Amino acid sequence: MIAAFALEHPSTATSLRGDVMTDGPFLEAKEVILGFGIIEAADLDAALEIARTNPILRQGGGIEVRPVESWVIPARAD
Repeated sequence: MIAAFALEHPSTATSLRGDVMTDGPFLEAKEVILGFGIIEAADLDAALEIARTNPILRQGGGIEVRPVESWVIPARAD
């Protein structure tokens, strides 16, 4: 394992779909995780601005923005 991160509770999530933003983690569709990304942002508003640039929103998909509980990258043993 290269890295592992705990996400904060789902109640902290903000979901984006197209031009719609909702509090909470639940998108109005059957969710499929296509991948995830970790970004660094000053606050939730900055993170949402970054998330809004993801092309998946223009293709009918959705994004969940949620804080990471801790940021520790383990040393790699080569």
